[in-house]
Amino acid sequence: MFNSHAMQISALFVMSLAARIQAIPFADLTSALPRDVTHIALDERSHEYVAFKRDGSLYGRYSADMADFIRRRDTPASTCTNLTIDEAKTLAGWNTIVKYADDKWGTGSRKIVVNPDDYPSSGALVCITDQNVKATFTGSPTCQSNNVTTSGQITGTNGTVSIAVAQGFTATASFVVSKAATIGVSDTLSAKINFPEVAEVSESVTLSTAITNTQTSGFDSSHNDVSTVTVVMNAPKGETCNAITSVTTCTLQATGRVQYLASGWVWFNYDDKTHGHYKWSVNIESAVTNADDRSSYAEIKGSVDATTHASYKGGCA
Repeated sequence: MFNSHAMQISALFVMSLAARIQAIPFADLTSALPRDVTHIALDERSHEYVAFKRDGSLYGRYSADMADFIRRRDTPASTCTNLTIDEAKTLAGWNTIVKYADDKWGTGSRKIVVNPDDYPSSGALVCITDQNVKATFTGSPTCQSNNVTTSGQITGTNGTVSIAVAQGFTATASFVVSKAATIGVSDTLSAKINFPEVAEVSESVTLSTAITNTQTSGFDSSHNDVSTVTVVMNAPKGETCNAITSVTTCTLQATGRVQYLASGWVWFNYDDKTHGHYKWSVNIESAVTNADDRSSYAEIKGSVDATTHASYKGGCA
């Protein structure tokens, strides 16, 4: 009998076999390759992707989905947008990417591109990271408190009064981009901003919003966690019953930093064949392992109005 381990075939080995029969889209291939595959060549004559490890050794050849080369890329998720070559050059790790290509394939005449039209599935993205933006409150809050009186109506014939009272917390944030990031410029992407708790002023809350990465652009977001509590009181004959709620509204100033992170592939298209191919791509994440060196940050500032509907008391008179 065969050993059970001998029956196990890796997903990439299966993919390699399948590639002889069916072409593989670039995005599907790169999502399955291990992290030590750092660069890929496009063999336009054989219509194959040729994958190499960091040390230059061949990892595998995979039939390219040439039909995918003339299809437009699907619209990215709302947290991502396409990286441009000019934006890529602003990254702290850009020289590392170029040096990687220089060391591997030389400095001959070439064109460096991202998101090429002729093979759009093998592109580069800018994404707002999935970690919440951490906002920080500055200075002291400005608060106002007042009492809100709500009257009730008699229900039934026994003189019982029901009064609806609001309880809970709301927050409204108004922000501007005080400094734009150098990548994802002018694009509008989704983000989540976390505001910390301030004792007796504001609860901790996370707001979802859309940020346009342009200097002085504004954005708003709100949170509503107010519910209605029904207060039931016995109303003596001839008396009016009320519920009094304490409402406190505070305005807080806040700042935050939004991380825009680059990922994907940079293509080096040589005029002359080098190391057997004209077109080579470098994986941004593999060449630039420090996330800060492939990131840019937008700075935001603004105010948060927090309103708390707190304790209530009822009475008849």
